[in-house]
Order: sequence, then structure tokens, then C-alpha cells
Amino acid sequence: MFQEITSKNNEQLKYLRKLTSKSFRDAEGSFAIEGTKLFLEAVKAQLPIKQVFITKEWLDINAGSNSDYLLALAEKDVTIAIVGPSVFSSVSTLQKSEGIICVLPKMNFPPGTFKRYVLLEDVQDPYNVGTIIRTADAAGFDCVVTSTKTADVYNEKVLRGSMGSVFHLPIYQVESLLDYVQQLKDQSITIIGTSLMGSSLWEREPLNRSFAIVMGNESRGMTHQMSECCDQLLKIPIFGQAESLNVATAAGIIMYDLVRDFQ
Repeated sequence: MFQEITSKNNEQLKYLRKLTSKSFRDAEGSFAIEGTKLFLEAVKAQLPIKQVFITKEWLDINAGSNSDYLLALAEKDVTIAIVGPSVFSSVSTLQKSEGIICVLPKMNFPPGTFKRYVLLEDVQDPYNVGTIIRTADAAGFDCVVTSTKTADVYNEKVLRGSMGSVFHLPIYQVESLLDYVQQLKDQSITIIGTSLMGSSLWEREPLNRSFAIVMGNESRGMTHQMSECCDQLLKIPIFGQAESLNVATAAGIIMYDLVRDFQ
């Protein structure tokens, strides 16, 4: 029922290696996920998995419900290949792989109007982006919108950092985040920026309408143009000697503080 791959030069594995490149992912409209957690989240989200590569060890460990998912995929003519451990390591992006990699088509989310947005302006560290997406999902935000200079959502580090939350809420990349913010303002959505020049988060006025939070670049924060577009600027009080907070940590604090107004 399953194919068997024994050579590192197999064409399917060559394709898999190329998917680590953003330009190739964009051209193909596909991406890869690695690990049991992401596989199960993709299955639960009913995403159209195109290919699955597993080791026999993974199959043995996951005998039961997880392997039943594979059988269901095989019945839909999804290509499933068993790969030897040494060959599998040649395509794994992890130091210690769990033994499963899947190929999926990129997600396509229709445009929509939401109540709670997270906007990422040039947040470049993939783990930060993944963590922010995961926190936005947990805090009940409706979508994440990124600039073109923000780390690609299909980067393997973003996917792992999100722990599957990339499959739970719409994520959009826009050519001009400034133009997108203006469109939100035209819809009477409050734009909240994060800046050391802002008012204290603890002293803010309660929110009573839809809003968007803007998180800026790790080193320079938001651009001046973005700051000028914001309806209000907030900062997190620092009580100790640290000069600042990691952008993903700051995003989590602000997101949870703001959603309290709607609980």
C-alpha cells in the first residue's frame, strides 16, 4: 500500500528539500510540515495533504488512531512513502526527527472583516512570528496580517513555533501594511501601536469596538509612518532593569490585556 524510498537522490525527496526555499514554495504553492503534532493538527483542520513521508519507526510507535489517519489518506490516493532513517535524516530540518513530514498546498483564506487583528510589521525572527500566531489563537484573535518583510508563515520555524495555530485562524500577507491599516481605519477599526513613546498599558481607556494591534520589528519597532497611522500608542511598563521585552512576549501581554475588555 505504501511506497518505499531507499535513496537520498529520490526525486520526491529532492522536491521536499527544495520546499525549504521560500521562492520555491511560492512558485509551487506548497509547503512542508514536520512532526506528529503538526500532522495531527493538519488532519483535524481537514487540510488537503498531498504527500506523506514516514519512517517505519514512526509507524510502529503510532500504531492505532494516528496510523489510521494514514490509511484514510491512502484511500484518497495520497502518496505515502516509508523512508529509511538515514535517508529520512537527509530531508529532516530537525536535529532529532520524529519521522513524519507532509506536503500540503498553501492555505488560501478569503478576505473578511474581523473584530480582533494582529498586524506584524517586519517581525523577522521566525520563532517570534510562530509564537505570536500561537498566542493570537489562544487569546481568541480573528486573524494575523503580515508585511512582506515579516518571516514567511510557511517557514519551518514559524510552523513549529505556532504549534499548529497556523491552521486555526486566517493569516494574510499584504504588499503594503500601511495601506491595509488605512483600509481598517476607514472601517472604524481602532489601530493600536506599540511604542516606548506610548501611554502605559495599565492606564489605557477601555476598548468598545473592533481593533488591531501592530507589533513592529524586533530591533527598531514600528516605522515612523506606521506610528503616525495609529489611533493610540501603548507601552508595557518595565519595573525591573531590563530595557525591553521580546516582541513575542510583549505581544502576548498586550493581546491578553486588551481582550479582557470583551470578556
